[in-house]
Parts: sequence; structure tokens; C-alpha cells
Amino acid sequence: MSDNGIILCVDDDSTVLSALRTLMAANFGQDLQVEFAESGEEALEIAAELHAQGREICLVISDFMMPGMRGDELLVRLQECSSNTVKILLTGQSDLSGVKRAINEANLYRFLEKPFQNEDIVLTVRAALRAYQQERDLIEQNEKLRQMNADLESLVSTRTQELVEKNQQLEILAITDTLTGLFNRRKLDEELQEELERSLRYAVSLAIIMVDIDHFKRVNDTYGHGAGDMVLVGVAQILQSVTRASDAAGRLGGEEFLVLCRHSTREGALAAAEKLRAAIASHVFAGVDPITASFGVATCRDGDTVASMLGRADAALYRAKGNGRNRVEVEND
Repeated sequence: MSDNGIILCVDDDSTVLSALRTLMAANFGQDLQVEFAESGEEALEIAAELHAQGREICLVISDFMMPGMRGDELLVRLQECSSNTVKILLTGQSDLSGVKRAINEANLYRFLEKPFQNEDIVLTVRAALRAYQQERDLIEQNEKLRQMNADLESLVSTRTQELVEKNQQLEILAITDTLTGLFNRRKLDEELQEELERSLRYAVSLAIIMVDIDHFKRVNDTYGHGAGDMVLVGVAQILQSVTRASDAAGRLGGEEFLVLCRHSTREGALAAAEKLRAAIASHVFAGVDPITASFGVATCRDGDTVASMLGRADAALYRAKGNGRNRVEVEND
């Protein structure tokens, strides 16, 4: 059998079936498989068997008046299980109610009056087969379009997600110090400005701790810049682990860091700075001499700006350096 499909001829009159058999063989040869049934019930059995095999009837030609199941009922039943099948009804009845039902409920393609002309049958079957093939092609094209749309939507979704992830990565890079993973100077300024405005508006306590690694140039000169980078990363990790979750730590540049202590008083910031000092001094940095750091603490005052607050912390840090390093100093009153 070719891929063109199957024709099912249904009529209780064996003479009509014989004529249809001869007509189909003469005009369509081996192009189509033709099945024959003498009743609607037998036709449904054939259709069920073919359906179980994954095959579809492309065209059914059925008589209208038959014992038991009429032709219009058969076509309606076939429509329920095989809506793509093209349906032709043969009728000699003057009452067209069955034809109307077949048209409305079974998507009837044509009806031909009995006795039919052979030429009419052949032309109608050819037109019906073309209609069936066109419908199949349309279904396949629609499925291809649906799949293409689904693939495109998936691609757009994937690319959109990739773009979102890349933008998130860029946003992180824009605010992150590449070496230490802490906030960079730009982000620190933004965070300090925001917290400063909140502190001044709502009278919320705010403090900052400026940190500078002691004798850092000596580390680079003695052990190399790789060792110096290792020390910077180690100090950054201590700042992250020792400070509170609500605090923000960042690298100002070089060997200088800043800790933003939200909702913190001077006493709280001094205690936090001392804790950091002790943690750094006791930490073993592989391959280098012991590392210490100096600290300057400042708190928010009326009329403060980012620059003025950083300036007081820097002055306190300078005093810590001058007073022997590895110590904490607080801003002057």
C-alpha cells in the first residue's frame, strides 16, 4: 500500500459494492487501499482495526439507507474518532434530513444521488483525496509552525535568562572589588551616603571603621605582590566573618578598608574595631610575617557629609599609626 491512504466503501447492496470495487481498481490502481463493508457496524469494526494499527481512513463513501445503522449515523460516529476523514454520502432519498445531519455533525464533504454516474464518483473521489491531502499538509505545516514557535519561545526565554544573568553579573562586578570580593569604593560611597541621609533624617546611630594594614609595602617588597594579594584577601575574609550581617565591608583602595556599622554607637563601633584588630593580629597568614592593622572610628554628626565623616575616621587612623600601629583610635570630640 502507498502512503496515500485508505478508502472505505460501505453499502448493503453487494451490486453497488461490486461496482465501486471495479471503479476504484480501474481509476486508482495500486495508489490506494480500498476496504469494503456491507453495514455501518462492519465499517466501524474496520475503522477500529485500522486505528489500532495507527492508520487513518482518508475517505469513506457510504450509502444512506442501510439496515441497522444508517449512513448519516455512521458518518457521525466516524467523525468522532477520525475527524480528518473525508466523507461522501450516497442517497436515493428525497428526504434530506439525514444529509443535513451529516453536513452539520459529520462535516460531510459531498452527497451524490443514486443511481450515481461513474464519472461523478471518480471526479468526486479525486477531489476528496486532494482535499484530504491538503488538510493533512495544512495540519503538518501548522504543527511545524507550532514547533518553530515553541523552539523560538524557548530560545528567546533561554537568551533572556542568559541576558538577565549577565546583567546581574555586570551589576555585581560594578560594585565589587575584583580581588577581595568586598564592595568597591564606588559602592561604599553610595552605601555611606544612603546611611548618612537616613541617620540624619531619623536620628539613627551610624559609625564607620577605617582599616589600614600595617607595613603593607614591606610585605610586597619582601614576599612579592602575590603574597600581598593573599594578605588582602585574608583581611577581607576576616572583615566579612567578624562583622555583623547588617554591617557592610569594602575596600577603599590599596591596603585600606572600610566597615559601615549601621545602627551602631561609638562604643559599639570601638568594640567591633577591637574585635577585628585582635582577629587580624592573631591570624596566621601563610608564608609571611605576622600581620597587624590600625583602625580609625568615626560616628555620624549633625551636618555630616561622606567626605567629613571619612575625614575624621582617616584622622583617627593616622593617630593609630602614629601611636605605634596595631591599635584602635576614635575621632576627636
